[in-house]
Amino acid sequence: MKPLFLDDLLDSESFAIGVDVGGTKTRAVAFSAHGVLGSMKVPTERGPDGVMATVRQVVTALCGPEAGMPTGVLRAVGVGIPGVVDSQAGTVSHGVNVGILGENVPLGKRLAAELNIPVTLVNDTDAATLGAARTTGSGDDVALLSVGTGLAAGFILNGVPRKGASGSAGEIGHMVYRENGLPCACGQRGCLEVYASGRALDRLWPGAQPGHSGEELFAAADSGAPEAVEARDQWIRALAHAVTMTALSVDPAAIVLGGGVSELGPQLLEHLRAELTARASHSPFLEHANVAGRMSLVPPGAEIAALGACLAALRPHNIQAH
Repeated sequence: MKPLFLDDLLDSESFAIGVDVGGTKTRAVAFSAHGVLGSMKVPTERGPDGVMATVRQVVTALCGPEAGMPTGVLRAVGVGIPGVVDSQAGTVSHGVNVGILGENVPLGKRLAAELNIPVTLVNDTDAATLGAARTTGSGDDVALLSVGTGLAAGFILNGVPRKGASGSAGEIGHMVYRENGLPCACGQRGCLEVYASGRALDRLWPGAQPGHSGEELFAAADSGAPEAVEARDQWIRALAHAVTMTALSVDPAAIVLGGGVSELGPQLLEHLRAELTARASHSPFLEHANVAGRMSLVPPGAEIAALGACLAALRPHNIQAH
């Protein structure tokens, strides 16, 4: 397994910061050549100006003397953000989970001007896929299914991230799962994201502790509560649909499950594999595809999205549109 080091991209006198902008929280990590120097997490302010302020806050804080960072040169900042991202132009649009709608917001250029440092924007799932491939040693043929506030897939095929003609590759969360179903922030109804994401868990089982709906639902289901079992199984069925769709679309050698919901850990993988295996038992085609056998989880505590954002900033040829 490749550790979270950037020894091939940074020297001993420099560091880089990766920022993972999520729908509810933003995580920033400073990496040296030999590991993590520091990190912080803050709530995400929504909208173009809110996201700007959030990224500025975390980068400034990690570079400040109070952060206890050693003296060194900040080489680059990579920012992973939901939406359709043009990394070369430094723009983002359709980031509905962070309040950025249809407009092309020149977030990269604005941040670079304010911070006086090169800033690279990258789609958050693309960033996480780069980080996951490096962290898990999954190689050059991997799909990451990121299950957080939203739902999306990232692909590295033959060693190259797949972004697509419009930059929308992997936005499987906005494929319709239930005709005329619940409304989605993208403007459609019945999107898969509404049924197989962290937000879907919150809807199915409103947790007593904010952000812990999944743990509470799985615990209640394990205790035998019928309504909890039904809610858990309903969510697992939708997530299994997302996994199967990802597997059959590009047939990757490895499928890694990441995002905040993956912190449910082995119990999540166990239930998901059981559902995938049950489906395959009725279909020789699915049995041959062996989707369950390709599944793995992001290692606990791995900062894959921030790491991937750093990789994108330090190695920009990795994120050219394909």
